[in-house]
Amino acid sequence: MPRRREPRPAPALELKTTRLAGIQIILNSAEHAALDTHISTLFAATPDFFGGEAAVFECGRLPADAAPPDWAWLARELKSRGLNPFAVQNASPGLAAAAVQAGLLVLNAATPEQPVPAQPAPEPEPAPEPKPKAEPVAAPAAVPTRIIDKPLRSGQRVYAAGGDIVVLAAVNPGAEVIADGSIHVYAPLKGKALAGARGDTSARIFTTHLEAELVSIAGVYRTFESAPDAAVARKPAQIRLAEASQIIIEPL
Repeated sequence: MPRRREPRPAPALELKTTRLAGIQIILNSAEHAALDTHISTLFAATPDFFGGEAAVFECGRLPADAAPPDWAWLARELKSRGLNPFAVQNASPGLAAAAVQAGLLVLNAATPEQPVPAQPAPEPEPAPEPKPKAEPVAAPAAVPTRIIDKPLRSGQRVYAAGGDIVVLAAVNPGAEVIADGSIHVYAPLKGKALAGARGDTSARIFTTHLEAELVSIAGVYRTFESAPDAAVARKPAQIRLAEASQIIIEPL
């Protein structure tokens, strides 16, 4: 009889690629007093809203020569309010170095532009020979819209990578709907909705019943203390991003 092979034990550690959704903290100032005041105001109504969600500091709006903020203090303050900052992105070399000293990762540092040396005028080249006509290139396959037809309970998270998502049932409090494109909820939206997760500022959120805890477009988010404004609360609405990175909520 052939000898039976014993199954190999699973390895103690494996590496796999993954996409993690999180909160982008956009810094418009590095001044301690301004940050302290705004943090207190921003989280006054919802001190424990985020529940340890991962976060990244976006430094692209800070001047290249800006003095670094107190990264350790800033991360500690936001962590005490439910966010878990772990990295900075688009940081100048000075900001990035200070962030590393504070224990933060640097995802992609901003690189200063280097002057381009003047080049002598090129000599005229002979006329190129005619090339054969290029074959038409097939358009990339469209990403199908993800459709969810069951209610989402608290703690559930669905993500539409590269496209839109359509939800035909309720998004209950504590549930999250995330899409790289737009979000359509044809039912009560009571949880979180994050559209344009990879930076698409043209993405929108549509719902027939707006009662959300949090909405976000391309990393710009808005929370609600109790309910949205009376003009759109529990009514059909759309949510979009204005040119000034401001969340706009309009009735449909």
